[in-house]
Amino acid sequence: MTQPDLATPRLLLRAPAHDDAPALCAYHVRNDARFARWDPRRGTDVAEHRAWIEWRQAECEAGRAASFLAFDRDGAGALVAQVNLDAITRAADSTAMLSYSVDGAYEGLGYAREAVQATIAYAFETLDLRELSATYDPSNARSGGLLQRLGFAEVARTGVIPGMEGRMRAQVLAVLRRAAEPPPR
Repeated sequence: MTQPDLATPRLLLRAPAHDDAPALCAYHVRNDARFARWDPRRGTDVAEHRAWIEWRQAECEAGRAASFLAFDRDGAGALVAQVNLDAITRAADSTAMLSYSVDGAYEGLGYAREAVQATIAYAFETLDLRELSATYDPSNARSGGLLQRLGFAEVARTGVIPGMEGRMRAQVLAVLRRAAEPPPR
């Protein structure tokens, strides 16, 4: 499946390309300390990011995922954010898992909201998904607030399993359902 580019007032979201590996690597290196609180550490080798891009391309082509890198339209093409849809299902209740991150230089300025909103619209309008879910660390108030402002509802919380503290984190599961369409007349 070929992904379209998505344009917002300040961003261009597009599928990661092979040549984006250096920018993606720099994005993760630049944000390592911030992201380490919520996500596993990424490698500092461009080849690892190139391999991730190739894997994402294969997942997207198979219809199991969609990935977008969000670039600042006015900032010389700076990589601002990353948004992914994973585990896309095509069953009666078609769903996907949403994940995202934003560069620290753009945090708190509405860029994450802009990128995630565009991806939600793509998921519901183009992919015809019925539901999106997202997880976040309960100590990540910004992420929880963003999901809440976008209409996600908290459906579950998990704590850390004793003895697994170094391998897993507490999580909040939030869900957004597509608005019901009016019945045909």
